[in-house]
Amino acid sequence: MIEQKIQIQETEAQFIENYAEHGFHSMSELISRALELLKRELEKQNALIQSADLYAEVYEKDEDLQDWTNSAIEDWE
Repeated sequence: MIEQKIQIQETEAQFIENYAEHGFHSMSELISRALELLKRELEKQNALIQSADLYAEVYEKDEDLQDWTNSAIEDWE
């Protein structure tokens, strides 16, 4: 394991110090789990951005899709 010194807000420190109340065996376990969840969330967010970029690229190149979308929008108005 690597030991790392960080600075955090007082409220965050209190949360970490109460690790047992949250079902963790140690502060390290709580922080590791939090980082794992953050990593997953950031990976999901990145995947969504990449997906949106690909859809935008397809939409930009496909005139039939643009016409179909515009037609659907007109039906809503």
